[in-house]
Amino acid sequence: MMKEMKYEVVSLPARRVTGIAVRTSNEAPDCGQKIGGLWHRYWKEGVHEALHAGENTVCYGLYTQYHRDDMSYLAVVGCESDTCPDGCVTVDIPAGQYAKFTYTGQMAGVGEIWQQIWNTRMPRAYTVDFEEYTAMDAQGNGTVHIYVALADVCQSCGMPMTRPEDYGTERDGKPSKAYCCYCRKDGAFVQDCTMEEMIEGCLTYAPEMYGDIDTARAQMRAYFPTLERWKQH
Repeated sequence: MMKEMKYEVVSLPARRVTGIAVRTSNEAPDCGQKIGGLWHRYWKEGVHEALHAGENTVCYGLYTQYHRDDMSYLAVVGCESDTCPDGCVTVDIPAGQYAKFTYTGQMAGVGEIWQQIWNTRMPRAYTVDFEEYTAMDAQGNGTVHIYVALADVCQSCGMPMTRPEDYGTERDGKPSKAYCCYCRKDGAFVQDCTMEEMIEGCLTYAPEMYGDIDTARAQMRAYFPTLERWKQH
């Protein structure tokens, strides 16, 4: 099994990136060619200049508009710009929490880093994930910061909440900011249970999500006390 990567959780402000785009997926045989082709077009066909970008402008590789059925996504190469030329798209990167990965080396190695990121367990939001490129030397070496959008996590069962319908409700009928629809309804917990009962319920509800139940149980016992509902237990 591929090793999971360590990351730092950071809060980022919103930003807007304009660039050229193509739709692909990790499983597509021409995925690398499509994304590599975007970068080639960006630098060789005048896109960078058309966006009024300077020599030291930060460039981005974005991944957004994920489709859950086939996990395809829209790949975008661009920069922050006050113009949107014909043939370009504009993507708003939302403010929020992101898992930050840092890679230093040959830019050709970024794809291998993404393979490890996809294998790393984290509550992904699947909104906008992106690479941030700054300085690079003539040999193609540099540092890339990769940011993966993180979802809100239910503070009772740990479920990532990525859609509006995933959120529970409070007494005033508004969405709960902390609990999912399975744990919170009209300002009360759906189940009056202990932390251990919640863990066993999660394991029973979706056993196919866990390779080894005993290992998953041990991980939950370590993780659940960090959730707001169980901090006092």
